[in-house]
Amino acid sequence: METDTTNATNSTSDARIHARDAAARLLNRITAGVAFGAVAGVGLLGVVSAYTVPGIVSDSSGATASTSTSSGSTSTGLQSSTGGVSSSTGSGVAVSGGS
Repeated sequence: METDTTNATNSTSDARIHARDAAARLLNRITAGVAFGAVAGVGLLGVVSAYTVPGIVSDSSGATASTSTSSGSTSTGLQSSTGGVSSSTGSGVAVSGGS
Protein backbone atom coordinates (compact mmCIF):
# COMPACT_ATOMS: atom_id res chain seq x y z
CA MET A 1 0.00 0.00 0.00
CA GLU A 2 2.89 2.30 0.70
CA THR A 3 4.05 2.03 -2.91
CA ASP A 4 0.69 3.24 -4.24
CA THR A 5 0.78 6.27 -1.97
CA THR A 6 4.34 7.07 -2.99
CA ASN A 7 3.49 6.79 -6.70
CA ALA A 8 0.45 9.03 -6.30
CA THR A 9 2.54 11.62 -4.43
CA ASN A 10 5.28 11.48 -7.07
CA SER A 11 2.81 11.94 -9.93
CA THR A 12 1.18 14.88 -8.13
CA SER A 13 4.59 16.42 -7.48
CA ASP A 14 5.62 15.85 -11.09
CA ALA A 15 2.43 17.51 -12.34
CA ARG A 16 3.04 20.52 -10.10
CA ILE A 17 6.66 20.75 -11.23
CA HIS A 18 5.66 20.66 -14.90
CA ALA A 19 2.91 23.23 -14.32
CA ARG A 20 5.34 25.52 -12.49
CA ASP A 21 7.92 25.18 -15.27
CA ALA A 22 5.32 25.91 -17.94
CA ALA A 23 4.14 28.98 -16.01
CA ALA A 24 7.73 30.22 -15.65
CA ARG A 25 8.32 29.81 -19.41
CA LEU A 26 5.10 31.69 -20.17
CA LEU A 27 6.08 34.49 -17.79
CA ASN A 28 9.52 34.73 -19.42
CA ARG A 29 7.92 35.01 -22.88
CA ILE A 30 5.51 37.69 -21.68
CA THR A 31 8.33 39.63 -20.03
CA ALA A 32 10.45 39.47 -23.19
CA GLY A 33 7.50 40.58 -25.31
CA VAL A 34 6.74 43.54 -23.06
CA ALA A 35 10.41 44.57 -23.04
CA PHE A 36 10.61 44.36 -26.84
CA GLY A 37 7.37 46.34 -27.16
CA ALA A 38 8.68 49.02 -24.80
CA VAL A 39 11.91 49.43 -26.77
CA ALA A 40 9.97 49.58 -30.04
CA GLY A 41 7.59 52.15 -28.53
CA VAL A 42 10.45 54.38 -27.40
CA GLY A 43 11.99 54.13 -30.87
CA LEU A 44 8.70 55.02 -32.51
CA LEU A 45 8.22 58.02 -30.22
CA GLY A 46 11.76 59.13 -31.05
CA VAL A 47 11.07 58.99 -34.77
CA VAL A 48 7.77 60.85 -34.43
CA SER A 49 9.30 63.52 -32.23
CA ALA A 50 12.24 63.93 -34.62
CA TYR A 51 9.83 64.67 -37.45
CA THR A 52 7.87 67.16 -35.37
CA VAL A 53 10.80 69.30 -34.18
CA PRO A 54 10.11 72.84 -35.41
CA GLY A 55 12.77 74.44 -37.55
CA ILE A 56 14.13 71.20 -38.94
CA VAL A 57 13.29 70.66 -42.59
CA SER A 58 13.83 67.29 -44.19
CA ASP A 59 14.72 67.78 -47.84
CA SER A 60 15.46 64.76 -49.98
CA SER A 61 17.19 66.83 -52.68
CA GLY A 62 20.15 67.55 -50.39
CA ALA A 63 20.43 71.19 -51.51
CA THR A 64 22.63 73.40 -49.33
CA ALA A 65 23.41 77.09 -49.42
CA SER A 66 26.91 78.08 -50.52
CA THR A 67 28.83 81.27 -49.99
CA SER A 68 31.91 82.43 -51.81
CA THR A 69 34.79 83.90 -49.81
CA SER A 70 38.21 85.13 -50.75
CA SER A 71 39.72 81.83 -49.63
CA GLY A 72 37.26 79.73 -51.63
CA SER A 73 33.72 78.45 -51.59
CA THR A 74 32.13 77.42 -48.29
CA SER A 75 29.00 75.32 -47.92
CA THR A 76 27.10 76.16 -44.75
CA GLY A 77 24.14 73.83 -45.10
CA LEU A 78 21.84 76.76 -44.29
CA GLN A 79 19.27 78.43 -46.47
CA SER A 80 19.24 82.18 -46.82
CA SER A 81 16.13 84.12 -45.93
CA THR A 82 14.41 86.09 -48.68
CA GLY A 83 11.80 87.78 -46.49
CA GLY A 84 12.41 90.68 -44.16
CA VAL A 85 11.51 91.02 -40.51
CA SER A 86 7.98 92.21 -39.97
CA SER A 87 6.38 93.70 -36.92
CA SER A 88 2.80 94.24 -35.97
CA THR A 89 1.03 96.33 -33.43
CA GLY A 90 -1.36 94.59 -31.12
CA SER A 91 -1.37 92.48 -28.04
CA GLY A 92 1.67 90.39 -27.25
CA VAL A 93 1.77 86.65 -27.37
CA ALA A 94 3.35 84.55 -24.65
CA VAL A 95 5.48 81.68 -25.92
CA SER A 96 6.64 78.94 -23.62
CA GLY A 97 9.00 76.04 -24.10
CA GLY A 98 11.75 77.95 -25.84
CA SER A 99 15.37 77.70 -24.83
